[in-house]
Amino acid sequence: MPLLPIVGRKSPGNRLFVAFVYSALILLGTTMVVPFMITLSGSTTNDFDYERFSPIPRYCWSRADRFTKGLVYFFNDFRGWREQLHAYAPPVPDHWTAWNAVGRDVAGVNAFAAPYLDADPPTTDTRRRIAADYAEFCEDYPLSDTTLTAITPQAVNFMEDCYTAELLRRNPEAHGWSGRRKRDAALKLLGEAWGLPYESFYNVNFDIELNAPMDFQTWFPSVDDPKYQDFLRLKEAYRAQVFTPGVREAWLDHLKRQGVEYADVAEVFPVMRHADERVRALWREFQRRNAPASPCIPYALRAAWYRFLASDEAAKRLGLPPGELFSVARYNAAAGTRYARLAETPFPLPASFGEPLAGLWRHYAENFWPLRLTSIRVGAESAAAYQAFLRDEIKHLRIANELLGTSCTDWSGFVLAPTAPGGSGEAARNRANVWRNFVSRLPMEKRVLTCSEIAYQRFLSQKYGSLDAINRTYGWDLAHIEEAFPPFVDAYAVTFANHEWSLTLKPILRNYRVIAEYLTRNANAVPVTLLLIVMAVFCTLTVNPLAAYAMSRFGLRGKELVLLFMLATMAFPAMVSAIPAYLLMRDLGLLNTFFALVLPGAANGMAIFVLKGFFDSLPQELFEAATIDGASESQIFRIVAMPMVKPILAINSLSAFMAAYNGWEWALIVCQDKKMWTLAVWLYQANQWWNDMPWIVSAGFIVASIPTFLVFISCQKIILRGIVIPSMK
Repeated sequence: MPLLPIVGRKSPGNRLFVAFVYSALILLGTTMVVPFMITLSGSTTNDFDYERFSPIPRYCWSRADRFTKGLVYFFNDFRGWREQLHAYAPPVPDHWTAWNAVGRDVAGVNAFAAPYLDADPPTTDTRRRIAADYAEFCEDYPLSDTTLTAITPQAVNFMEDCYTAELLRRNPEAHGWSGRRKRDAALKLLGEAWGLPYESFYNVNFDIELNAPMDFQTWFPSVDDPKYQDFLRLKEAYRAQVFTPGVREAWLDHLKRQGVEYADVAEVFPVMRHADERVRALWREFQRRNAPASPCIPYALRAAWYRFLASDEAAKRLGLPPGELFSVARYNAAAGTRYARLAETPFPLPASFGEPLAGLWRHYAENFWPLRLTSIRVGAESAAAYQAFLRDEIKHLRIANELLGTSCTDWSGFVLAPTAPGGSGEAARNRANVWRNFVSRLPMEKRVLTCSEIAYQRFLSQKYGSLDAINRTYGWDLAHIEEAFPPFVDAYAVTFANHEWSLTLKPILRNYRVIAEYLTRNANAVPVTLLLIVMAVFCTLTVNPLAAYAMSRFGLRGKELVLLFMLATMAFPAMVSAIPAYLLMRDLGLLNTFFALVLPGAANGMAIFVLKGFFDSLPQELFEAATIDGASESQIFRIVAMPMVKPILAINSLSAFMAAYNGWEWALIVCQDKKMWTLAVWLYQANQWWNDMPWIVSAGFIVASIPTFLVFISCQKIILRGIVIPSMK
């Protein structure tokens, strides 16, 4: 009967009750929808805004959010990225030490992005000119002195493509192999090249290369290491805008307008050094105008200098009181300048700046400047000093020849190289170490220093001739050429203006593509899950109804105790029975089989209890009529009883589906063989692999929820009947 009587339904009290019911339903519905919306929103985020936990991400309406969010693609997950960001964008607040802190500072984000989102035509034209020159400078800058935010899934796919191509080059017959066989063979090639056994391409990473101490004086890249060479190939691909969202489509459209024809996209993108000269010329022009900022960014060594200025060592050398650090105010007082912060001061130090800054600079250059960015002018004096250094350090000519792989008859035969010697092998490494030890003892005046800042200042001087011409062209007001730094943020602003929504939306699609490839390509996740669901639902539709029907129809002795025992199993968490169930499966030799996944849950106490209640409620006349008509007991079960409990069977089947589809703990316990892992187990593994990229895992949860949603929608009528019919009875 209805809760409200028909008569008097419109009375104030009844209307208030109806309003309360609807409000409660809306509130409860919201508590169910909002968490899903937060998960969906989380799958579209990155380090910048993931921890906002908002149902609707702010970048949907905030251009400043989109601008700052895109910077994560360029500065993240490599050693010293915060210092690099502060060096390239001095307006960045000091408290922006992590991207989640940046995301919480909404006002700071708006203030930071506002100058770069200025639509004033003169400002925009100047910025485009600055950005084009930056792109021209970066084209030939050494990859070994660049930083990179290598997104793991992109690096994995790139390495897989590279070694698959190498496999096909070595073995043309592999063209006819299956995709899985190709991947396994390519993975084996990669493991042989790197000297590391990998179980999957998803285990591949460049953590060591990304976190290289590029500002350390004695650090040198391992140029003879195959993994480092592959890392340089990855850097080259990033610099060629292979992974920058929107660039590929814009480039192909540009070629179409230019009338360039090609049979395969691979012929014209990415544009590497071996590409056709006309295509390369078009690409250089296009990149400078359309996408001048690539994720492969020249390393800002000035960040290490600024860190040194703010260190205890600098304060001690300047004789400052204990606890007081060198500040921009003291810098301005010493240099007679008016800089707002240390990150705006010149680098390298201008020759016109006197003591005490000159002494600090000399100490830094001699003791901290990376030797990989140092060379020397080779002359008679320096060569003699090098030979004397060898004689004093090694002392014996024979030992020197053995260490350095030479055959000199006297000390004058040893040749001094202007830069650190390269090559592979122990002798080459010894020559490089000896060269570094020699150069590290030379005074600053004997060294030739270089870095991205010095290279960019030289580039501007060669292109425009003088500082006044640079200031006029760029609209700058520099007092020293040493204040000119590679203007990455200006280049990024131009790239963002041309690819704003691609930079925002395509990483979202990448998250879903990554998780879809991960779930479909790992072992047998999809077929194993489908077969497990079929078996679980089949057991639910056979074992439980048969047990319930037998307990309802037949006067079994002790059936009340059996029923009580089944209900008692529901009083304990599933993990309580996991250990004895695992031991039983082990003793039966069923581990890593479908039987281990299905048998422990084939009979469900709650399902049997509910079905028995339904069978008990059916009129006995139905069974008597079927018996009089000559039906056997199995026919009565199939034709009379089962159709009457369809709603309950639908609910039980849905429960079995969800348990089989979403359950990962039991599947992980009894199936250590990854070939038997289900989608839920692989999602759990994804959470372990990409724990620093939870937005990919959130995308996995959304993808995994789609089958459950579709099954529920398709079965909702039957399920609702299962809810309504019991209330009517």
